Amino acid sequence: MAEVPRASISEALDAAFIAPFASHPWRSTRGRAHWVDLEGWQDSMAGPLTSITKSGGCEYIYHRTDGYFVNVVDPDSLLRYLLRCHAGLVAGITTFSPSNPDEAEDKQYMETQAHKMRVLVERGCEIEHARWAADSIGLTRRSI
Repeated sequence: MAEVPRASISEALDAAFIAPFASHPWRSTRGRAHWVDLEGWQDSMAGPLTSITKSGGCEYIYHRTDGYFVNVVDPDSLLRYLLRCHAGLVAGITTFSPSNPDEAEDKQYMETQAHKMRVLVERGCEIEHARWAADSIGLTRRSI
């Protein structure tokens, strides 16, 4: 896979996680409210992904002892954690039953955003895997 500059990933992250709140013209109050109700799932993914895109990794997660990242000790377990969060988001979107065309458009938008988030989870974990591998052989983050 061709290397994607972190800046591009960071822009995609902002478009997937921030733009829906800041600038998306929601068609219905109910659709936007439902999206806001799913914010916890989004935040759970956005934190590690933001760290990866801004600093090149999210090592801080592996040493936490508070309950937020239970059993997340390496990039593989990080991927599993993020995919569980994504599955929770998708399940939440699935529960939204549109009652009019505006709400149906909002649901389609939520599904599109969820797809973008899934792609970012996978790409972010690829970057974290590369960092982890480089650290294990003694390379610095700057040399990746």
